Amino acid sequence: MSFDSLSYLVFLPVVVFLHWRLPSRFRWMLLLGASYIFYASWDVALSLLIFSVTALSYLAGRLLERALKPSLRRLILAAALALPAGVLIYFKYFNLLGTAFFALFGGTWRLRDIILPVGISFYTFQAMAYVIDVFRKSIPAEKHFGFYALYIAFFPQLVAGPIERAGALLPQLRAERSFSSDDLSCGLRLMITGFFRKIVIADLIAPFVDTVYRAEFPDGSAVLMATLLFAIQIYGDFSGYSEIASGSARLLGIRLMANFNRPYGAKDIRAFWHRWHISLTGWFTDYVYIPLGGSRKGLFRQMLATTVVFALCGLWHGANTGFILWGLLHAGFMLLYTLLRRAFPDWQSGYVSQGLTLSAVCLSWIFFRAGKASRALFLCRQLFSRWHLKEGIRLLKSASLRGTSSSALIVLLFGMLFVLDRLPASDDRAAQANMSGIALSGLFLAILIAVFIRLDAGTANAFIYFQF
Repeated sequence: MSFDSLSYLVFLPVVVFLHWRLPSRFRWMLLLGASYIFYASWDVALSLLIFSVTALSYLAGRLLERALKPSLRRLILAAALALPAGVLIYFKYFNLLGTAFFALFGGTWRLRDIILPVGISFYTFQAMAYVIDVFRKSIPAEKHFGFYALYIAFFPQLVAGPIERAGALLPQLRAERSFSSDDLSCGLRLMITGFFRKIVIADLIAPFVDTVYRAEFPDGSAVLMATLLFAIQIYGDFSGYSEIASGSARLLGIRLMANFNRPYGAKDIRAFWHRWHISLTGWFTDYVYIPLGGSRKGLFRQMLATTVVFALCGLWHGANTGFILWGLLHAGFMLLYTLLRRAFPDWQSGYVSQGLTLSAVCLSWIFFRAGKASRALFLCRQLFSRWHLKEGIRLLKSASLRGTSSSALIVLLFGMLFVLDRLPASDDRAAQANMSGIALSGLFLAILIAVFIRLDAGTANAFIYFQF
């Protein structure tokens, strides 16, 4: 059941209506049942997997709270992390590890057809974060299994994040919530803009990007255009999903964390990662980077920790070599930034730095989109060696777009994305008061009409981050 499916557009209003009609003490049961129905719509059997991860991490939290000996606590922690990590490794990296192992001995690994459970990278990270936080005594262990199960499986953010922390989400799930017209208005606005980012912006761009990246010998101009458009596509797709997730949760009186904050406006690579996929960046910072020493134990440890974090970030997205190189590229960008800051401590980021950051990010997207490192390197060679603009326009036309008119459409979409990023937050009443109510309503009406037109066309693509 995808967010952009008719079934979800029926499912969500029913859940919201029943949620506010039920007494507060029964709402968790409804939301837990709805969350498992939502996940079972993808694959009923894999619901047992998420339940197993939930049960083990819940039990580990209770045991950690009772255990007094440090050695016993560490043993419980290791066991509790082993299952979700093992599940993640099997489904995402089993073939990669098998291939690497057999290659050491000159053999060949026969690839197995392993179906990746949707959302596994997200809910396993939530479970591991909870266990680590209880081990650190940052939060108390949750005693109510139902509320904890809901924290892991909460349907708005189950399959593609954001990766919520127990300390932020569990108290909201337990709290007595009252219906609010502000929550309703905010939730609907977030969903409308999220659908626009995904269905109108990202899905209109997708055919051209797909055509170029599948072409046998794409022209350099086409590779450049496709890469710039992919930067817009993936941002529209993922930020759109995050807004729909936040809007869906807000209709239930629950606030999810912001996962994006105008990332392409970042003036340096460090700022970019504070604005892009914020929940994942925070997870790796708190549970990998800082434990490895972070910036507290000298330059070498900082560089090592940075490299490990971004290598794992690449692997988190998938076992393809393109993802790994994408992560290592960002590690290199971050290390270069760190060295420059040390050499020039008074240096201030400006428009030149912003342009270089955006260029570096877009270059790295080639590796992300291509999947395989060999294909990405080939596209990079095409980008810097072979330029025939007519060939790029031909590919543009072959992607079911219309030559020069498609250029105007792309500019329009980019402009709309710029406008959406600068809309006042739904909670910012002062900023909204400064905008004309008629203008704001007209904008959302136009966006809603565009969403319905695209839905009627039946051309929606699956969310990119569902594959992770």
